Amino acid sequence: MTLIKQIFMLIITLFLLAGCNDSKLQKVLQEGFDSSNPTGKTGICFTIGALNYPYTSHEVTGELDENGYNRFIERNDILNKRLAVFSQLGLLSEQSAVDKDGKPTGFYHYDLTELGKKYRYYHNDKQVFCFGRMVVDAITQKSEETSNLGPVLAVTYRYHIEGEIPQWATSPLLNQIIQFSKNNEPIDWSYRFGNQRFDKHQDKLYSQGPIISKIIGN
Repeated sequence: MTLIKQIFMLIITLFLLAGCNDSKLQKVLQEGFDSSNPTGKTGICFTIGALNYPYTSHEVTGELDENGYNRFIERNDILNKRLAVFSQLGLLSEQSAVDKDGKPTGFYHYDLTELGKKYRYYHNDKQVFCFGRMVVDAITQKSEETSNLGPVLAVTYRYHIEGEIPQWATSPLLNQIIQFSKNNEPIDWSYRFGNQRFDKHQDKLYSQGPIISKIIGN
């Protein structure tokens, strides 16, 4: 069984509600993150898609719905943008694609660099770039909500990343994927926030999703 398969086979966490204070919540979260990241190198992961390299970017066309939307076009546009970002970070190589006459097509050939291979892992059928270990510092907020399935406990926690934080992981270029820092500043992984939701049934809480490494991107 591969490391990534072990990571994503983590059983959904449950624990008794009675006496569930912040320290217990923090412990449950930390145990989940550590169980999904036994090497301490896959705490934060960025999706790069279910691709075989070398890969050539391309255009996707199709009919738009009444709102001018086509999910296949959007997914391809997001992928092409993400590939460009990772090439700028040195994780992928990028070479202009040309047609039979040697003229640029506007698309690019991509391949993993040695740097990219160092931080490449797998999440199911998708490749991801990962680093570090998540460490939960504190529970900062808890609130009870109501859903169609019953009461829900929403938890906000503060965490930091320990272990190796590669230079590419601090680059503000990653803000093109998700906003991590303001004013084009380097990304600070020493003070971050996350969320986890739990369904409440009788005297127990059930995590709505496995407590695992953060996978950023679709």
